[in-house]
Amino acid sequence: MSAPRQSLSKTDRLKSHKRIRLLFAEGQKMKVQSLLVYFQIHPKVISAAEMVHLQMGVSVGARYFKKAVDRNLIKRRIKEAYRLNNIQVKENLKEHNLVMDIFFVYTASEILLYKQIEACMQKALQQLTDKINHFYNSAAE
Repeated sequence: MSAPRQSLSKTDRLKSHKRIRLLFAEGQKMKVQSLLVYFQIHPKVISAAEMVHLQMGVSVGARYFKKAVDRNLIKRRIKEAYRLNNIQVKENLKEHNLVMDIFFVYTASEILLYKQIEACMQKALQQLTDKINHFYNSAAE
């Protein structure tokens, strides 16, 4: 049996304008080195098995990176780092039956190497795992 395919499918991407606006308005945020992370955790409402527990979005400001080529390069690096490191967060959400929306905003003024972005992503996802556990424990009380 082969290992499960690691991919960032369409269902894993946060595309709903309504949910993005809600995330920026009511969600929490934290700064992890060169990433500003907006997130919102809420209980799973729909009982469908196909319901996605974790959706993400990425933004790189055109103010600092005038060329779309540069913005797209950074977005690809962020998405790849997320794709490779999000397994623990997904498992934690499924275990606690929660749903989370995440939006990463790149804040560095220069293009970082993939290794640097991956280190930021690992740190951010670890902090998000801690936030999930805290949310679950406070909701259970």
